[in-house]
Amino acid sequence: MGPLPPRLVDRLNAQQRGVVAPVMPGVTRGALRAWAAARGWPDLPGPPPEGARGWLWCPATLTDLRALPAGHAAEALVLSPADVQFSPDDWAAALPHLPPETRSVLLGILGGWPDDLAALQASSPDPAAEPHAVLAALRHAPATRAVLAPAWPPEALEATARRLAVSPRLTPSVVSALGVDPASVQALLDGGWLLPAGLDHPGPEPVWQLPGLLRRVLNSLPDPADARAAAHALELAGHDAAALETLEAAGAWEDALRLLARTARVAQGEAALSAALQRVPPALRATPPAQYLAGLLARSARDPDGALELYNAALTGLDASPGDPLCGVVANARGVVRAMRGDAPGALADFELAAQGSSLTAGEAHHNRAQLLIQTGRHAEAEQSLRRATTVFRALGDAEREARSLGALGGLQFGRGLLREATGPYAQAAALLADRPREAALARLNLAEVHAMLGDEATAETLLGTVMDQDALDGWVRRLRALLALNAGRTEGALDLLSGLRSEDPSLLAETALLRARAHRELGNAEAAAGALAEAGSLGLRADLEAALQGAQELDGVIEAARQEEARLELATALLARGGEADLQEALTLIRAHGLRTLLHARAATALLAGTPGAPTRELFPLRVQTVGPLQVQHAGRTYGLADFPTRKSAALLLTLALAGGPQPREALAERFWPDAKNPLASLQTALYHLRALFGTPLISSERGVLTLLFPVESDLADLRDALGRQDRARLERLLHPLTAPLLVLPELPHELAEERAQVERVLHDALRSHAEAQAGADPRRRDALRLLITADPLDLDSREKLVQWHEARGELDAARQERRHLEDARRALHGG
Repeated sequence: MGPLPPRLVDRLNAQQRGVVAPVMPGVTRGALRAWAAARGWPDLPGPPPEGARGWLWCPATLTDLRALPAGHAAEALVLSPADVQFSPDDWAAALPHLPPETRSVLLGILGGWPDDLAALQASSPDPAAEPHAVLAALRHAPATRAVLAPAWPPEALEATARRLAVSPRLTPSVVSALGVDPASVQALLDGGWLLPAGLDHPGPEPVWQLPGLLRRVLNSLPDPADARAAAHALELAGHDAAALETLEAAGAWEDALRLLARTARVAQGEAALSAALQRVPPALRATPPAQYLAGLLARSARDPDGALELYNAALTGLDASPGDPLCGVVANARGVVRAMRGDAPGALADFELAAQGSSLTAGEAHHNRAQLLIQTGRHAEAEQSLRRATTVFRALGDAEREARSLGALGGLQFGRGLLREATGPYAQAAALLADRPREAALARLNLAEVHAMLGDEATAETLLGTVMDQDALDGWVRRLRALLALNAGRTEGALDLLSGLRSEDPSLLAETALLRARAHRELGNAEAAAGALAEAGSLGLRADLEAALQGAQELDGVIEAARQEEARLELATALLARGGEADLQEALTLIRAHGLRTLLHARAATALLAGTPGAPTRELFPLRVQTVGPLQVQHAGRTYGLADFPTRKSAALLLTLALAGGPQPREALAERFWPDAKNPLASLQTALYHLRALFGTPLISSERGVLTLLFPVESDLADLRDALGRQDRARLERLLHPLTAPLLVLPELPHELAEERAQVERVLHDALRSHAEAQAGADPRRRDALRLLITADPLDLDSREKLVQWHEARGELDAARQERRHLEDARRALHGG
């Protein structure tokens, strides 16, 4: 029947209405006509009439195809050129006598068109022949011209097709570079001689091609000048492989070699690089471009010494061509090898040479130079090089490489403790990677860690929420959540997050081991802390710091190493731990200058509050008060519950001042809490003394008849008020999410803090109501918020009615009836009957 792909035959046999052949001259039409004849279907000379069934139509042009009635276009099988191409399996099955490698190479060259397969079958190539030899013989075989005769362009278009056949890919830019009449090109497109190229990543221009074998027979000896013009246009459009094929086919090997040298990469692999070199004529293998390619091959084969020797030879040859852009490419590659061999000065000299100008190679050289400078501790120079790399990549429109350099810049700044500075590069990288979800998520994860270390837990949590759907990063998300828990004093919770974490990523395993070591140290589990630290040794200075904090190393050596590496976060941590007067002052300066607020949560930071600290220092140590749930006060890295306070009234006094929002009259407070005492003011003064002893620093001033908290106050009450005022639904949900029924407000001091309890309850109810109303009707979060409201106020009839409606809307009728009964009980209780 002729060369029709088996999968296409299956589709044809299943069709009942009719078949429209692709607009593509050649043997396909003969094969389709033979199939139609065997089925008894007529071969129509024009478009089928409305209502016709069982027909084949072979339109001569795309213009003719537009005459197909709409009904047939919807129900008939309208074939495109891609439908008649052979898949790799079909191609292999049709050429069983050829070796698999030969079949695969020929498919890649020819494209799987039916005419090409028919010519191969007719010529019966020698199975022992090399694929390119098979192709060369096929070009000149008499059977080839006979098979291609139906596909041959008409005489009026043959010259145009021959000129276009110089290139395997055709775009309007290539057509213009070849000086071809656009009208003739349009005629070839309309008649089906030019076909869509089917590229996976098309650019802004359309891309066409002539069928593989037809192109080679049309122009078996391409003109080198035409090839250079077409290749230049292809390279500008990003079609490097097609440009290289164009130059090679025309014998323009010097141009081909230079293009190959500019685009080849070690990552292509040993086999691909070896195949590229084998195609180079022997007479050109001693030229600088060929020597550079051989150097890439040596690197790919893990022979850095051989690569260096070849790069040296290539650069020696290029010295005779001053200003040659290939010089930068080779210098950059030699710099990489020199860096691998430990020759930092030589590598830096190469990168500086390659970084001249604004080419892609210059951007790569700036980036490589920065990586080496980081390794040698020259951080300021590294930062400058990374900024130059991002500038070059941005100018070239290379968003992926720009994001890579920005990520490296953020990592460098983060490692140096420049946390505020690191937020910019990480955020820019995430924005540039918007169409690459995993890479963008990783950039946001890095940004979240920066905010976590800045003490901005809310922003860190928001960013983490954008990473949750990335399963590959789940371990890193858990690690960061554990870090947030540790920073907030939730040490047991951090260990829960880290327990059972499994990964094949050694970096993640080391990072989580370091967090486990810290958590166990803070809990006083010395043996477990040491065991975890043994798994984190690859982390260098940070692991050494943890060892010193565990008492296994001297802090002096860690401090000196941190100074040398400009690791401000580690330096401040170690200085706090050593705790000398000068150490504390330097640590405080670092914390203020660089926003290292999480260090203030560490117990070592309490030394900064010794004596009577000044107001600027106190501003760094807010008093954190929890009003919903068990009483909890956090200050300077310590957490206090009611049992830690010397008396209930001293705790109540502190919370009253914390929630009041400003100074309070001393006598009024004394009368409120010690109404039966002989000397209420003396009792108040005793409570102030107890609070100072408990917290290790004066918390409250008593001047001019008023009591004033000396430290700023943060509280869950203030957070809820702020979120309500801003109508920040996302933040409100984060604040309410941990709450579970029953909602107890200051439950341990019900009588001492009755006014404060009422104040908190009002705000909490407003927040829950706002959150419930913000949820979609069927959202389970609406149900949960309503239940919390009802738990807090069992006589809240409005919330009970809405909960009934929620269950009814979901079709949960039994639950709705039960809630309706509870509603009626509450209504009777409210009205006294």
